[in-house]
Amino acid sequence: MKKILALGSLMLALNGYSQSYMILGNGVTLTTDKAAFVYDFSHFILPYKVTLTGGQFFAEEGKIISIDSMGYLYRKDEKAPSKLKGKGNNYLISDSGALITFDAAGFFYKFDKDAATKKAVGFGGNFFTVKPDDKKPLVDLYTLNSKGNYFKTVVAGLNAAEITAFGGTFFQTSKGVVHTISKDGFVFSKADMKVGTIKKMGGNFFVDSNNAIYTVSEDGFLMLPSLPINLKVATISKLGQNYFVDQDGKLFAVDNTGAIFEREMKAHDIKDAIILSI
Repeated sequence: MKKILALGSLMLALNGYSQSYMILGNGVTLTTDKAAFVYDFSHFILPYKVTLTGGQFFAEEGKIISIDSMGYLYRKDEKAPSKLKGKGNNYLISDSGALITFDAAGFFYKFDKDAATKKAVGFGGNFFTVKPDDKKPLVDLYTLNSKGNYFKTVVAGLNAAEITAFGGTFFQTSKGVVHTISKDGFVFSKADMKVGTIKKMGGNFFVDSNNAIYTVSEDGFLMLPSLPINLKVATISKLGQNYFVDQDGKLFAVDNTGAIFEREMKAHDIKDAIILSI
């Protein structure tokens, strides 16, 4: 049964989500919105107090904190589970199988009556896989949408047991085929796109074995975007939900349409990012 633990704005909940955060070594906590803007809202969280990380949420000394689609940070009274089976961008599953999901507005919901989550075996950003019977090879795929709902998804021609790379809003199978997941939880095969083996993964982007960077829009489009002039893919060193940092500390963010932008944060040394949203 779905227990509403916090009520949110319906308008915000209908938005897509790619918001996230990063925490610097000095405790400065930056947030990003779905348009790939980066904000310093004067939040200060010491890295050693962070006990859990996810795509759009984390925990400070066990208490859940979430980020909404506009980059605002919200502290919750709810404690995060002490032991996890798995986590993604907008969900976490406790060791006992209880599921907590997050919507685009930063509100969260708890599901504790579904036996399927107790059998979860693979964890992506807005999807996870379930092996309902240990004695059978069948693996089911579950996806989540930006409203915090989750559901079993059947995709023609897809064997979920063949997923080898669990990304944020995408995955790749042992056959090399990439699939994307939209903000509504729909899955799309990109078998017509010749993508190399995925080597580096963020939430809504990845780098393949050809050193090409692909992005995924909130509607599930897979694209090779135009790159900012200062971006050298080979120098990417840190990856978050919707951003990445190169070896020189230059920060690049990916918006909900899949476009990449360089974002300057002159007041902060981004090379000092310690806690990343992934």
